[in-house]
Amino acid sequence: MLKISRESEINLVNVLIDNDIISGKDLINIKKISTENNKSQIDAIFELKLTDEKKIIDLLIKEQNLETIDLKTVKITDELKTVLPSNYIKINFVAPFKIEGKILHMAIPDSSKLGLMRNLKAITKKDIELHAAKITDISEYIERLSNEADEVTIASIRSDNRKKTKTFETDLGDAGEVLENALEEDIEAIENESEVIKFSTAVIADAIKMGVSDIHIEPYRFNSRVRYRLDGMLHEQETYRQFLHDNYGAVVTRFKIMGKLDIAERRLPQDGAINFKIGNKVVDLRLSILPTANNERIVMRILNKDAGDITLEQLNFEKQDLESLRKGIHSSQGLILVTGPTGSGKSTTLYSILKEVSRPHLNILTAEDPVEYELEGVGQVQIKDDIGFTFAKALRSFLRQDPEIILVGEMRDKETVDIGLKAALTGHLVFSTLHTNDAPSTITRLQNMGTPDYLISAACRLVVAQRLARKNCKDCRVQDDDVNPKVLKDLGFSEEEASKVKAIKGKGCEKCSDTGYKGRQGIYEILVVSKPIKEAILNEATTPELREIAIKEGFRTMQDMGRRMIASGELNFREYERVLSGE
Repeated sequence: MLKISRESEINLVNVLIDNDIISGKDLINIKKISTENNKSQIDAIFELKLTDEKKIIDLLIKEQNLETIDLKTVKITDELKTVLPSNYIKINFVAPFKIEGKILHMAIPDSSKLGLMRNLKAITKKDIELHAAKITDISEYIERLSNEADEVTIASIRSDNRKKTKTFETDLGDAGEVLENALEEDIEAIENESEVIKFSTAVIADAIKMGVSDIHIEPYRFNSRVRYRLDGMLHEQETYRQFLHDNYGAVVTRFKIMGKLDIAERRLPQDGAINFKIGNKVVDLRLSILPTANNERIVMRILNKDAGDITLEQLNFEKQDLESLRKGIHSSQGLILVTGPTGSGKSTTLYSILKEVSRPHLNILTAEDPVEYELEGVGQVQIKDDIGFTFAKALRSFLRQDPEIILVGEMRDKETVDIGLKAALTGHLVFSTLHTNDAPSTITRLQNMGTPDYLISAACRLVVAQRLARKNCKDCRVQDDDVNPKVLKDLGFSEEEASKVKAIKGKGCEKCSDTGYKGRQGIYEILVVSKPIKEAILNEATTPELREIAIKEGFRTMQDMGRRMIASGELNFREYERVLSGE
């Protein structure tokens, strides 16, 4: 039976999959035999006669043009015993078998070991010459070497290397770490992985420190890149480019380990979660792996744990809108919807609303995907579509839990909408979200989903539509000479207003990284479903007709708010056009 490390076993399985020697379907039988007989997956592959040692070594020789070595004939010298630590040799499944001056001859079983070259050279201070050898021969040789060698701890070598090699560091000290089981510690101990581990930790830690919402790790044919989404915009992090491209496969494997994903699966998308600790704070990340033509693409969403600490006053609502919102959310029943595209701050608004209405005498239940922030005194449920636990199913269960207030993360289908509306009519206050352009079109969307007009009219109390726009940097504000009265009139300003308004922009400074923007602010419109609106819904009014009636009732659009923000100097007109044009 082979004695091969889990990491090397998985790497070899990947090589065999990549070369179409085994298929994804074979993996089920391989894992079954491996588990039942307590064997390595390579032993299981041989037992199933999917391939043999000769085919594997022939593949390596053909790919890399390596000479073969019969390790059974090699005599182990004292120098070979100490050239590498025994735990490094075992985990990486490599066989150092001859030293000639400054050249170390190393036998490897497959092409996945080629990535070790740089670190082997750094550890041994020798040039590495690779040879091919059979898997069983390497297994037996490592056992023989281990029995004869004095133990050399990898810790001593790592300590020496830290003084000599450049690593990725953050100024968070040793605070940045992944909360994971000790089971992964063997993999982390591998010297060639240490730089990848530091790189991966630095990518996440730096992003959290900067207040980033998403991390994108992307492979291309001739380069790779890391991009951070900050204030809604993606920015490439040049410092990571070269290391990422040189070690892309290892970085993907590392993030899979952090997210508890299958590192052998490279053909299907995978989703996971990472718990990352900085100081005394734990940050949750949602991990998405997507196979592309060049490699697997990684996107991590950093869940906003601070969302539940933001009050309604901090969300930039105008006084009249805030009063309307407060009146609606303190009602005893009805449906309140928050709408907008992905990344418009809907979750933050909903958490702020729940914090405002939460009282000890109220039973509040939420169905979320994912649960971003844990709220004191609120029963929060994680939706799991893969096992059939949908928003609709959660909502049905909630109604048997005697709640006063229900939050449904998203109304994705007619079933969820119907249950939510009926709950809103039977003594429950229901909050939820939809993806619509503005508040009046939300009513039309519900109608288009097949919901009866009478149900919408009776149940809906309030619709909040919102966007997030970047703020002008306060430290480098200057008058925007490109914005003349004609430009302002085209944005909807009256002739009198256009002649008075002095548009402001950020010219760019060190504090805003020369972007002219720093931070984001909400832009809102709140549609109160008043009696005239209810009547219009029953009469099947169109979106423009609903908007016209609402404006007569005092409704102010997001464009109105955006223009007021341009006049006050908070918003750049280019940002207005980016966020609100075409709405």
